[in-house]
Amino acid sequence: MDIFHAIIMADKEKIQSSGGFAKTTNFKWLGVGVAIFTLLALMPTPESMVSKASEIFGSDLSPEIIAQRAYNMKIIIALLGMCSVFFATEAIPMPAVALLIGLVQLFFGITQPARIVSTYAHDAVWFIAGSLAIGSTLVKYGLDKRIGMLVVKLSGTKTRNIVLGLLLGTAIPSAFINEASIAPMYIPIALALYTLTNKTISAPNLGKLLMMSIAIGCMVGAPMSPTGGARNAIMIGFLEDYVSPNVSFFEWMSMGVFYTAIMSVLMAFLLPLLFKPEVKDLSDAVSVLKSDLEKHGKMTGKQWLVGGIMLLMIFMWITDKTVTAGILGFPLGLGGVAITGAVLYMLLGLTSWKDYEENVSWGVIILYAGAISLGAVFKASGAAKWLADSMIEIMANFGIGSGLPLILVVILIGALLTNLMSAGATVAVIGPVVLEMAQSSGTNPVLVGVGLAIATSLAYWLVIGTPASSIVYAAGMLEAKDFIRMAVFAWPMALIVMAAMVIFWWAGVLPYEFGIDITRIPGAGG
Repeated sequence: MDIFHAIIMADKEKIQSSGGFAKTTNFKWLGVGVAIFTLLALMPTPESMVSKASEIFGSDLSPEIIAQRAYNMKIIIALLGMCSVFFATEAIPMPAVALLIGLVQLFFGITQPARIVSTYAHDAVWFIAGSLAIGSTLVKYGLDKRIGMLVVKLSGTKTRNIVLGLLLGTAIPSAFINEASIAPMYIPIALALYTLTNKTISAPNLGKLLMMSIAIGCMVGAPMSPTGGARNAIMIGFLEDYVSPNVSFFEWMSMGVFYTAIMSVLMAFLLPLLFKPEVKDLSDAVSVLKSDLEKHGKMTGKQWLVGGIMLLMIFMWITDKTVTAGILGFPLGLGGVAITGAVLYMLLGLTSWKDYEENVSWGVIILYAGAISLGAVFKASGAAKWLADSMIEIMANFGIGSGLPLILVVILIGALLTNLMSAGATVAVIGPVVLEMAQSSGTNPVLVGVGLAIATSLAYWLVIGTPASSIVYAAGMLEAKDFIRMAVFAWPMALIVMAAMVIFWWAGVLPYEFGIDITRIPGAGG
């Protein structure tokens, strides 16, 4: 067995053991979450909720019905409070939180059973399922390792160039494939470079630098496209109710590419300063690694076919509302394209359903289905409107009620919360609220929504911030304090980059207006 495969096998058990879905109930935090739900549910319904229910659903309804609608708002606010605790502390298995969201709606009579089921089968859920299935097939045929080999060949031997290669090599595919699939394919390469170098000179900083580059690359690459993470798909699902036509694949990429490109370059300079490598050139290690990697041989016919179908799916995602809609008369949606790719792999005999059963994280799919359902009931019940208007009143006192100030505040809130709970959970919890704030204040919901989704990639502070962070930490080269050390500089720098993106790229180059685009109001045409 060559050194590359030896490291892969040694590292595989560490990565697999770091999964969060293996956790069981933490009864202390379960009690805290249930207590918050109970207290909020039993408190008297605020008069502001009654007034808001009358405003939203019509003052011609009977007082009893208005009171019931206001009560539903209160229950959903209580559900939000409980879910926030569960998302932040992982008090119960995450898929259980997702299912609990539907059960609360059902037991309190807030949503009809058929409607609950439909929210769990949203296009965004199809998209997440299909994307994970496509990613698992790429890994099955070793295309992940091929990409890693290509990065090593193109990066040269200088340590700084290899760091840049790792950043771009993880960032670009992370825009199209889940980062949980991207990080593991680069870890063996980074470990091999470190191990081979460490034989001649002690190089702990080199190991930290290479590993941190992988984690950061995944974090800065994922915001670039809708397929870069479930948070992006969730936000597109929410935006469907606020803009028409909805944000397309290409539109999202045009908005996100600024952040990915600028942060990749800046981190290529920052990381070597924070983790100063002991050697500036890795010629010997790269030479040995290349000879090991060349043993894989040329691409097989099936690998070319798998890669070709993946490229076809990316093309269909980008052109869904133009080429596909022109041919079929309607778009397939991100989810429809993703499932098409997953099924196509099976039809061509490239994979089996058993492969999907074993290699696709079905818990992730259920988790984000629940997040979509929470967002849907949050809006439909009027709870999002009530909370948004309440927050706007408070923020208006500080002169940040609408436009650019509101967008920047939403970005800051997202960047803070994503370090306390997962990015998807952050978008699920506050996404409906900030979109309602945008609509109520006359602010462009596209800028608020996409800004929030990108901001949730700034989970720099903790090991558990992102799947990529957890995976590289499990490899054993990094300590928790290394992430904090990096975040002290990288987190504020990323906020500055985001502010520049909104002001100079979105509003200056693309360009977008900070106010609502009347041509994209649902039902208004355009």
